[in-house]
Amino acid sequence: MSRQTVEVPDHVERVVTLGAVPVINSFLFALGEQSVVANGVPPELSRKIHFVFAPGLAAKPIVQGAEKGLAVETIISLQPDLVLTMDRATAESLRSLGLPVAFLQWTAPADVKAVMKFLGQVFYREQEALAYQDWFDKMIGDVTRRIDSQTASPPRVLYLNLKRLTQPHKIAEWWIPRAGGLSVTDNGRAQESFTFSIEQILAWNPQIIIVADMSERQMAFDDPRLKEVAAVRDRRVYVAPAGAHLWANRTVEQPLTVLWAATIFHPAIFGQRELRAEMARFYDRFFHIHLNDERIDEILAGSSGR
Repeated sequence: MSRQTVEVPDHVERVVTLGAVPVINSFLFALGEQSVVANGVPPELSRKIHFVFAPGLAAKPIVQGAEKGLAVETIISLQPDLVLTMDRATAESLRSLGLPVAFLQWTAPADVKAVMKFLGQVFYREQEALAYQDWFDKMIGDVTRRIDSQTASPPRVLYLNLKRLTQPHKIAEWWIPRAGGLSVTDNGRAQESFTFSIEQILAWNPQIIIVADMSERQMAFDDPRLKEVAAVRDRRVYVAPAGAHLWANRTVEQPLTVLWAATIFHPAIFGQRELRAEMARFYDRFFHIHLNDERIDEILAGSSGR
């Protein structure tokens, strides 16, 4: 995706994922290639369910950290057939050391399908990649048609990191309207993250707030400054589900994010039974993992923290 030539073995068996590790891993999981990942997940990025999909990752070496950066010697020692990253500078730096590095670009929702197509070619999983693309389009198309057929006004929605007062990922400006909501942070920004103040939240007065973990939900209810915000007053503060990655951020699970959000924004049209059935089909078909009701409950409950 950076228009560079990367030479890899005919059969790629060892892959190092760098940067947005859970995001990149989610693509490999969706191709049934959990076993090729050679490195672990940095603690600051890990969530419990990720290891349900790939239990072996818990014993793999960590090759990056928030403070120490990349453990280049460890990466080299793993002898990867391919390194995957969404950071262009990382790709160029490691490529200069002779490592086979592919840059995966994700700047728009359509890039999800482009990444899947590319990786499908790498692993000779073209049919699985095409099946995922078809599922993606069908899911989004079905939700869109049903949203367009109803007359209720879209609720004002705020997805945020309450501890940092940021909207952390621009992808939310895509999935919120696709699910029939009005994102109050959708200001046409180009940057990935958007910072604001408590006063701005009061001015927006969102009817629904979505956060990343349970502790932030409790923060919203405990903060006296937010008590008159419609979402807090009406107890409509929700924790985003967490599967291979946090659904509210970039992940191969994005169409499930849209369906989940639609059940919150328009519960008269979209039900929990439909969502749970679609989740079970998705993880069984693409991740080759059967989820029982307890696991589905766990994903939908969101994260209690990392």
